[in-house]
Amino acid sequence: MQDTPMLRGLATLREAWLHASSDPSRRLLIWRLPANASRLLAAFFEMQRHDEGRDTPDYFLRIDTRYELGFRYSRQIKQDLLERYLGSQDELREQGVTLGWRGPNETHPDSAAGVVEVLAGFAEHHAAHLRLMAAVLEPERHVPGDGFERWISAALNAVPGAHLRLVLVDTQEDPRWQPLLEKHADVAALIGGDVDMFGIARDTAAQSTGRGPEVLYRQLLADLMLLIERGSPAQVVTRAERAQALATRNGWHDQQSVVQMMVAGAWLKHGDHAQAINAYRNARTAADSARLGGNAAGADLVMQSWFGEAGCWFTAKQPERAAQTYLQASASAASIPHPMFQLEGQRMAGWCQLQAGNREVARTQLLEAIRIAKPLSPADRKTTTLPQVLWDLLLLQDARRCQKLQDVAAEYVQASTRVFGDAESSAMALGPRPARSALDAIERQLDVALEQGFHRAQQERERLIQAGDEFFRKIVAVGRDFLDPAWNGIPAIEHPLDHEIPVWSEPPAMQPLPDPSELLQAASSARTTSPTTAGAALA
Repeated sequence: MQDTPMLRGLATLREAWLHASSDPSRRLLIWRLPANASRLLAAFFEMQRHDEGRDTPDYFLRIDTRYELGFRYSRQIKQDLLERYLGSQDELREQGVTLGWRGPNETHPDSAAGVVEVLAGFAEHHAAHLRLMAAVLEPERHVPGDGFERWISAALNAVPGAHLRLVLVDTQEDPRWQPLLEKHADVAALIGGDVDMFGIARDTAAQSTGRGPEVLYRQLLADLMLLIERGSPAQVVTRAERAQALATRNGWHDQQSVVQMMVAGAWLKHGDHAQAINAYRNARTAADSARLGGNAAGADLVMQSWFGEAGCWFTAKQPERAAQTYLQASASAASIPHPMFQLEGQRMAGWCQLQAGNREVARTQLLEAIRIAKPLSPADRKTTTLPQVLWDLLLLQDARRCQKLQDVAAEYVQASTRVFGDAESSAMALGPRPARSALDAIERQLDVALEQGFHRAQQERERLIQAGDEFFRKIVAVGRDFLDPAWNGIPAIEHPLDHEIPVWSEPPAMQPLPDPSELLQAASSARTTSPTTAGAALA
């Protein structure tokens, strides 16, 4: 296999893994690399799943099941493993793997101990084809609290299999699992690795095959990325001049724009807003030349340069200049057309005017953002920043009421966290081998308590909304028309069981709201209606 910088990086990870996992007493292994190496680590895990790339004697099972409760998490892991196994029978048979693993059954409880037994049993059954099974636990999200950490501790207290390792992943920038490493120092170990992704990028560019200016240009771009991260703006500019000259000689107007935006980023990182703005303007000139020349990326680069310049004005504490530039960015997005960025430019223009104290101008700009969203499909609207537009208008109209709405959401999260914590404690009190019937009873009580809390929060938010002035209620009505029939502010309070409205345990709290159609009219006619004075007395 050809030697490349990327393969050398993967080899570094391989050696670090083999060294750390060779100690049978280390049953919990925590990978900790720079955040920018996360994709390389993911590639390493994926390679080990396929014969053509596998270079360790181990199997890495990545588990991204979300964590809410220990017994739910345990149940889902067992089910997912069985489904994966059954779904890969043909592939395993082709690889000569002996099938016949019996999978989880009623003797494996819904607990950390039960999961360890299942994983260890899988590893033992396939011991002829693997040295270790590494269960890489990466919950896509988990409820607040220490439930996941308690689950890991319980798993480490279970009788381990000789062929099983539990693996967690964090970063040097955010070593979130350090408390577990310290708590279980006798059975846990840290896996590092001298992986420099900037160096890999530079070396990859240097080893690029082929001849000509494209190869040299890739090398210069890699240098620029490294210098932006670790060098000074002056160093970035010097290297950028070489890249710019090469792009100019070859008529690569789009690449001239890219290089100038990299220069702008370097100046902005070091707080020189004037130089950054100048670089973004140079980038726009090059992007416009690319656009006029028929380059497909030209219009997008023009738009990016406007957004970049607007951000510079805002960080330079000149919100009105920022607002004007965001409007230019919005117009540029509209010409592509790109409604999502068109709306975002309009929203940011309104928000910047609000920061400048120009309340009525801000209101006009934000209402125009709503009108941009009107022709979009409901699904597309949800991918935009329309919820934030609506919230900014509510804040502008009645900040005290918005704070009350947020307080309700915070109280709901706190109450739900307590309910989850109580259920977790009740389940753990049953020991490592809880009866399914006892867990089912805890789960029923949990679901009832969560739904009751959800409906209380919905009712309190609705009371606050209905006591707001007419303009406030019309904005909420837009949210319900455009986004979700239950929309009631930011942060959203989702149904805890993901049920649709028809099957909620109680009737929806939503009450009739004023017709918001006048807000969706053209800006000139919308100005004829003056909103009610902000800050109506809280009910």
